[in-house]
Amino acid sequence: MNKVGILLPPPIDLSVAFESAKKAEGFNDEIVFRIPRNDSERVEVLGESLVLITGDITKNELDVCRHLEFIQVPFAGVDNFDIKELLSRKIMLANVHANATAVAEYSMGLLLVLAKGFVQSDRDLRKGYWHGWMGKEFNIEIQGKTLCIIGVGNIGKKLAYFAKAFGMHVIGVKRAPEVVENVDEVYETKDLLKAVSRADFVVSILPLTDETKGLINRDVFNAMKDKYFINVGRGPVVSEEDLFVALKNRVIRGAAIDTWWNYPEKPMQFAYPSKYPFHALDNIVMVAHAAGFSADSVRRNWEDSVRNVVRFFQGKELENVVTEKGY
Repeated sequence: MNKVGILLPPPIDLSVAFESAKKAEGFNDEIVFRIPRNDSERVEVLGESLVLITGDITKNELDVCRHLEFIQVPFAGVDNFDIKELLSRKIMLANVHANATAVAEYSMGLLLVLAKGFVQSDRDLRKGYWHGWMGKEFNIEIQGKTLCIIGVGNIGKKLAYFAKAFGMHVIGVKRAPEVVENVDEVYETKDLLKAVSRADFVVSILPLTDETKGLINRDVFNAMKDKYFINVGRGPVVSEEDLFVALKNRVIRGAAIDTWWNYPEKPMQFAYPSKYPFHALDNIVMVAHAAGFSADSVRRNWEDSVRNVVRFFQGKELENVVTEKGY
């Protein structure tokens, strides 16, 4: 039987989603899904499911999985998974990228926030201090400026599209060079320092892999002196200490960070996002890993996930299969 375990709370009606996906794919067989209500049921679901929709799984849980062949992640990040372990067990892993528009919009918003000084102006005007023409402080026009996108995947391509609408010159950094629509120049990762040195704004959208961990470090920040940095990829792609020092010492002009190094153990629990006091700096905009979390993107992510599960049961080629590279 086509059994699916759902280990995350679904934001959509899964019965409707599966029927819609089956109709779209021309699949008529029954698919049974189960959402465990407690730890005991979770063990049962792990043991009986051929497919799981989940955001993580431990090695001990994998040992319980007698029939598991495919894990579908209903979002983009897969750094919670031991991909080598999954591959050794011949378990396929796939993610979704239906949040590309949401993250690209958010990135463009953070870029504008930095260029226009919205956050600092809001904070200070609440105290009666005026920026802008009264303080003889200019904001920055982004038309004609250069944006460097580190990681030109689905999100990066969408961000490039938005940046061109604002009249920006777009540089992309990819593992392997290729022609990318709306990207004026593409550099290989080995030429990262050269790429960032030419930019006014640098946006990282990199996934976390062995290759990318700590890639953005003091050398990168020194190469982009007096420029702006935005991270909507993964926190550990950036050296935590090096970013703090670069901001504190004004090596870079400012930053907007959405993804971090420390997270609360439970939702809404108090936690600083870093062991360094970024919150004490006045040249950083701090947001809480929310770029991809729009109502539309979450719904699309789950709908795409369900459709990929249906494709699996049909024996069709899957979308967005994660390789040993980590993406």
